[in-house]
Amino acid sequence: MFRFNNILLCTSALVLTLPAVAATTSGKAVHGTKGHPAVPPSVVRVRHVVPSSDPESIQVYRRKNAFGQLAMQHQSVSVTHIDSTELARHQVTDVKGLMNLAPNLTVQPQGSSSAVNFTLRGVGLNDFTANNTPSVMTYVDGVTLPIGYMAGAAMFDMAGVDVSTGPSGFTHGQTVTAGEINIKTADPTKTFHYGASEDIATYDRSITNLYVSGPLSSNVQYRIAGFTQQGGGFQKNINTGQSLGNANKGGLRAKVAWQPDDRTNIVFSSNWMQDDSQAMGAYNIQDLARNTPTYQNNRNTGWGFTPDFLKITGNSAGTKPSYNNTFWGAGVNFTRNLGFADLSTISAFQQMYVHNLMDLDGTRYAIYDDDVNTDANLFSQEVKLASRNPHDRLQWNVGMYYDRTQMHSVIFNDYTGSGSRPYIQRTSYNQDQQAFSQYGHLRLTVTKRLHLLAGITHESDDRDLYNMQTMRYNTAIYPTPFDNHYGRRGALTNQFSGMGGIEYQALDNLMFYGSIRKGFKPGGFTANNTVVASQLNPTKPESLLAYEVGFKSDYWNHKIRLNGDAFWYDYHGQQVAGLAVVSNYGVVGQYVNIPKSRIWGVEMEIDANPIPGLLLHQHFGYERGNYEDYSAIDSTAVAATYIRTGKLVALYRSYAGVDMGIPKLTLEGSASYKAKLGTRWTLTSYLDYSYRGSQLDGRGTTCTGCRSIS
Repeated sequence: MFRFNNILLCTSALVLTLPAVAATTSGKAVHGTKGHPAVPPSVVRVRHVVPSSDPESIQVYRRKNAFGQLAMQHQSVSVTHIDSTELARHQVTDVKGLMNLAPNLTVQPQGSSSAVNFTLRGVGLNDFTANNTPSVMTYVDGVTLPIGYMAGAAMFDMAGVDVSTGPSGFTHGQTVTAGEINIKTADPTKTFHYGASEDIATYDRSITNLYVSGPLSSNVQYRIAGFTQQGGGFQKNINTGQSLGNANKGGLRAKVAWQPDDRTNIVFSSNWMQDDSQAMGAYNIQDLARNTPTYQNNRNTGWGFTPDFLKITGNSAGTKPSYNNTFWGAGVNFTRNLGFADLSTISAFQQMYVHNLMDLDGTRYAIYDDDVNTDANLFSQEVKLASRNPHDRLQWNVGMYYDRTQMHSVIFNDYTGSGSRPYIQRTSYNQDQQAFSQYGHLRLTVTKRLHLLAGITHESDDRDLYNMQTMRYNTAIYPTPFDNHYGRRGALTNQFSGMGGIEYQALDNLMFYGSIRKGFKPGGFTANNTVVASQLNPTKPESLLAYEVGFKSDYWNHKIRLNGDAFWYDYHGQQVAGLAVVSNYGVVGQYVNIPKSRIWGVEMEIDANPIPGLLLHQHFGYERGNYEDYSAIDSTAVAATYIRTGKLVALYRSYAGVDMGIPKLTLEGSASYKAKLGTRWTLTSYLDYSYRGSQLDGRGTTCTGCRSIS
């Protein structure tokens, strides 16, 4: 990576990623400014998120600290901060790329769809219809995105990302159990900036980014950014040799910042994104329906759609598994200095139109083919008041948050080649949801080195499922009429959450902290493949009691940073995708609550700057989880009993004391060296790696992204 003044050239960067397959990656970027002098390399730039007449105001301190985030070293929060440089270096274009940069974080697509599921410190929900509140909440510029498809949309023109562990919701937004991902995009600037970058990799993958930012007048600034991503498909159809997985997406974002006076800042924003990429293919490990041999490597996949299924779903012949998604939205962020406090409000509207065509069995047979069509919109409003003087003994923060989502979904399933279910099925429903929360947080300075913290939040979540219908299309081998309509279902949650904590600054460079947090996540509905009304019974809310202790420290004049923490989670009512037995039908999927489970773990962050220009970084995460009280349907025993007696009986197996299957060990590290080449050029070489332990997707399976077909 070369830098010449404010011009960045990445053509000669040294990139080595382990343990992935070796690949050569190159990129080019140019940046320009007008009237903006370069900052000397020895100066640390610290960005303060405070109301200002310049949304991107930067205060410069001459302090020998290459790690940044000085303020966070004196706060009892477990946060992984990822700056824009790291995001670009690791080609992070959506939230799935974040799990290689934060300990104990897992972000995965739901099946081969464009929706994503999150797990943080072992807490998460495998939400296959994306109509339930996630355990890890995603925020973009303070706007909540509670729908997995919205959260999985592209990231571009970034300022940084913070991954915070939970329970959360005591200082902003919505209450959840696992934590949150706060994504911050770049703001308008008072000086003229422009930039472009091109990143090229194997399999014809390319990522192009553009932006321009500057003043329109003395108190109005703008920023326009766009991106496009193409190619990158590495999978191959084992039957035809066709490729799969090529990206084809792009987006735009515009921001205008206005300061009507020196105490007020208003930012208007809008965004649009289109994703017409090919879907990822499933990897077959066991096909009990057609005895398809197990695939030998993760590049292999397969697909095949029947003409009837393509006609019913409105797809043309020869269509590959693919997406056709549109996202757009707008928002207003208002901040006002009231003297004694800062007032801020965030108003936002987001709309999505999602069409995902997927072959979830990964073979040429119609065993489990899927076509999902979901339209949804989200309106959210937040008002917050926070103390302004950082030297006051009592720091406080109070606010209110409201959101309303409306969703309509139509799901087609083609099982005609499965043998046991020779039909095409259509499930449709509407869901309305609204949440209203109030929160408050205090930080009291007891002595110069001792601080106490307390927080409370109340949230009401009300959701309504209606117009639920499941029908089957008659065929020659399935002439039986089936058209079921189900009544309206509702779920209402009203709960309080609370937290308490202590911070002790033992030395100027060493802080110890501890906290207790109790949080919850509202219940929801199973809305896929509904055949009996009992499947629509809502799950109960889940709750998490979290204990955490840790320390933060810097040594040798900020040349080494060492942070660590340990946590213990007491988990009640965990929401999981389970099974239920339906008389005269069989075993069906249904969300269930696990009465009790426990999770514990440790995390460590080590940063070193032993000599000028050399930066070393290492993240370490280890966690274990066990079910304490959990009995689930034993589908093997149910099938054996049915074969022997002809009766469907719900038979359970106890999983008390059984490992939850979460990845135990996560490692992420990097090393970079910046060398000066003359007075105006620098060369930065770097290498990085990441490791994640195996994950148990289901009983008897230890492969993420694999599928057992029955």
